[in-house]
Amino acid sequence: MKKTKNEIRSRIQDCVTLFGFEYNGKDGCVDPYYEPGEGYSYLLGFGEEEQMVYDMDSVMNTPFIDGHTLAELADVIEITEW
Repeated sequence: MKKTKNEIRSRIQDCVTLFGFEYNGKDGCVDPYYEPGEGYSYLLGFGEEEQMVYDMDSVMNTPFIDGHTLAELADVIEITEW
């Protein structure tokens, strides 16, 4: 399944479920979480590495996928969980 970076951003912003993908044979994900009083956080994972970010610009522009951002690779990743 292929999606544009705007479609991916919109889906993650919905905070419905984990967004999973594969790139270069490795699994990755963006796991959104909302905590009342604290707001949203997003766990970015790729391979064995994980990091937390706190806004959608960081989700799309943090180079966590083999040194690339989700915005850069949106049209080449293989989406596994939508």
